[in-house]
Amino acid sequence: MMVVAWHFVWAFMPWELGSVAGQPSHGLLGNPVIASIDGPAAVALFFVLSGFVLPLGFFRSGRTRTAAQAAAKRWLRLAGLSVVATLLSYALFRTGLFHYHQAAQITGSQWLGSYGGAHPNGTFNPSLGGAIQEGLVGAFVNNADVYNPVLWTMRHELFGSFLSLGLALMLWNARTSVCIAVLMACAVLAPLVNPWLIPFVVGTGLAYLFWTHGTQMRWGTAAICIAAGIYLFGYLQPTGAYAGIPVVQDGAGFRYDRILLHTLSALLIILGLIGNDRVSRVLTARPFLMLARISFPIYLLHFPLLCSVACGLFLLFKPGAGYSAGLALAAVIYASLVFVVGHLFARVDEWWAVSVNRLTSLVTTWLIGLVRGIQHFMVHRGNEDQRVNG
Repeated sequence: MMVVAWHFVWAFMPWELGSVAGQPSHGLLGNPVIASIDGPAAVALFFVLSGFVLPLGFFRSGRTRTAAQAAAKRWLRLAGLSVVATLLSYALFRTGLFHYHQAAQITGSQWLGSYGGAHPNGTFNPSLGGAIQEGLVGAFVNNADVYNPVLWTMRHELFGSFLSLGLALMLWNARTSVCIAVLMACAVLAPLVNPWLIPFVVGTGLAYLFWTHGTQMRWGTAAICIAAGIYLFGYLQPTGAYAGIPVVQDGAGFRYDRILLHTLSALLIILGLIGNDRVSRVLTARPFLMLARISFPIYLLHFPLLCSVACGLFLLFKPGAGYSAGLALAAVIYASLVFVVGHLFARVDEWWAVSVNRLTSLVTTWLIGLVRGIQHFMVHRGNEDQRVNG
């Protein structure tokens, strides 16, 4: 929902994001309140969470098969709704239901006018094959995101998941000193490959800590962790409450300062949430479980809805109601639709997850049986050779 709000503000109120949205004013930059809609920080939180959750099952079971199945199914697990998202965008392109160009001329958001930065030149010829290829392969191989800009995270998620599961296998039954050395080495070397792998390393380290020692802390300590994490969550530029933090950026455009601070923020927040039983129980409330269930489809499908439904409603309401009132009406209807679509496609996603699990389990069982059969054959053949030679 933070990402949904972030994109909505960037599309219709870009001045609130200041220099991030190419605006001359600071807007909300430097104000910790922006933590409530900080999309980049939310992505880092999701990556840390993936690095924490994925290896935890293996740590608890100690079965290599658990990690192997998790790695084997990861691409298919992510690709299901990814293809749905690109097909939705293709359909909206072909039917002319996107209105982001017209809306951007009023809101002044260059980001919206370029379809979230995916079409900087303003020209795009959609094709059915291209949409399927992006959702199924392109987003995971070369960061393709011309049909849906939010797919830029898919490649990082896939390879970060592989890294987390691989690290879990290395850490299993290793000495604590060796585990710490391995995690530190990966954290230092990860930026050389991809800075977005850092959150996965940190999440895996947290999973190892949680598995080996637990994270029991007092309520006050947990609250301090969460509060500090939320404060860092609001960092985007070194201004206001965050003045003095140096910008660290490489030639490829990676903002190391944001990635590192948002990763630390995510670590503190998750520590606070899982470190105290009273706080943890709050997360089992029905509204939070509902949000967890619909979060993935909302993330993947909200952007096409923003550029079609939200922009179309804004253009419809603005002439009669004015900018603010028209935008408020559009926001209410758009948010409601996002929740409805999230619920509908959560069921699709659950069906897909069950299907992928069954397929992966079947293939894994078949491969294990094949390997054991080959081993049995080799042992039997060796025994026969010994008898013949004897």
